[in-house]
Amino acid sequence: MSTPPGHLSATEIRVWEAYRRGERLDLRTGLPADDDPRLGAAWGPDRTIRAQVLAQVLLQPPQAEPGHTTALRITGARVVGPLELGGARLDAYFSMIGCLFEDAIVLNLASTRTINLRECVFTVLHGRNMRVDGDLVLLRCEVSGGLRILDSRVDNDLRIDDCVLGPGDYDRTVYANGLQVGADASFNRSVFTGQVSLHGARFGGPVRFTGARVERPGELALDLGRISVEHSLFLTGGFAITGSIRLNDARVGGAIVLAGGVACANPDEQLSLWRVVAGGFHLALTAPPRGRITLNGASVGILTDTPHTWPAAGDLDIAELTYTTRRAAAPAEVADRIDWVERGTAEYAPQPYDQLASVYRAAGEDEHARTVLLAKQRRRRAGLGPAGRLWGHVQDVAIGYGYRPGRAFGWLIALIAVGTAVFAADPPAPLKAGEAPHWNPFWYTLDLLLPVVTLGQDSAWKPTGVGQWLAYTLILLGWVLAGAAAAGAGRVLNRA
Repeated sequence: MSTPPGHLSATEIRVWEAYRRGERLDLRTGLPADDDPRLGAAWGPDRTIRAQVLAQVLLQPPQAEPGHTTALRITGARVVGPLELGGARLDAYFSMIGCLFEDAIVLNLASTRTINLRECVFTVLHGRNMRVDGDLVLLRCEVSGGLRILDSRVDNDLRIDDCVLGPGDYDRTVYANGLQVGADASFNRSVFTGQVSLHGARFGGPVRFTGARVERPGELALDLGRISVEHSLFLTGGFAITGSIRLNDARVGGAIVLAGGVACANPDEQLSLWRVVAGGFHLALTAPPRGRITLNGASVGILTDTPHTWPAAGDLDIAELTYTTRRAAAPAEVADRIDWVERGTAEYAPQPYDQLASVYRAAGEDEHARTVLLAKQRRRRAGLGPAGRLWGHVQDVAIGYGYRPGRAFGWLIALIAVGTAVFAADPPAPLKAGEAPHWNPFWYTLDLLLPVVTLGQDSAWKPTGVGQWLAYTLILLGWVLAGAAAAGAGRVLNRA
């Protein structure tokens, strides 16, 4: 069919003819104030196209002119009425620039080629179970009622960049649960005044929210639960999320990067990465979070952060978090890492300490690993009964729970020096006259300190007065040091 139907207006005939040639029909005046689609309701018949005519052109397309490929390319039009294309198979390229759609665009169950909407204004796009054999592009558009593209598929790229989207049903601006995107997805610099829901979506390339703003105060703002991303997920470049972010059970082949933006800025907001699996997690917000961050059961490969990018104790949960490498976006000491573990565990749990220590060991920083494990034992001690705490303090002071073995040697030297000096000044009498070995205060003190092993000195002399009390004290301290050393050695050998 090459002759336009008789019911078409002059402008609609131009649409028909442009479609046959695959040319762009430009209805603009050239004056920016007159070509703003936000003011398109005042455009006259020369710029008005009925939505049912567009549907007819797409569903019952005219024949292409010889040497041309059909396409729908229109700039600066006012489209009146709902554009009903549900269930259709559209084989033509679809591109609208600077247009006003006064009613909904309906593509439920439709199968189309690339859809390109730039600088357009419309109420809502319905595209449930839609299939796009190409790209889906919204660039610098204003959509008052949001996008509804649940369980849809975009074979190539999804771009929703520099747009302003308002809320639709249930306060959602983008409702795209179960969406599948074959390549990249970007939501860069767009403003979403309602929830963005991509729950269960799958992406073959990176997903970017560079400079994006999502505004849903006190509620779930960004739902990325159970998403699957083959590459990385980026929230960067001055992004701002007002409301909570959910990434529970997400699978990300690369890194999850939240850097150079604002999230969890209010006490009633949450960043939840419960059971996330990712190649990395990079958190470097522009301001310390005041909400809650949950990494319970997550596995994130390379963990990168700054010491001040985590919330206070009680608002951080890192139970069963695992990672292979720890990096710092800003200088961080081992004390900062221990403080992070203690903030992230409301009650004592060994796993977060063991995890951090194993990462330090893998990096060849054994001294830092021992410091972490010493902090672990001190945290554990706080939950013991009185006897356990007392014995814990003894082990800590004596040998640092086995992670400071030099302390035992220092105590031994100090006690030997004291004993030698006292017994040299006031030698004890022999237990049996004529049978005692040659008197030596050093060896006598050492014999008192060493349990089990005997050098033949302590049983040959009989101290009295102060010397007797000192001898008993040295024997007791010898056993205490030996017991603490044995407990510490066992702990270190077991890497507890």
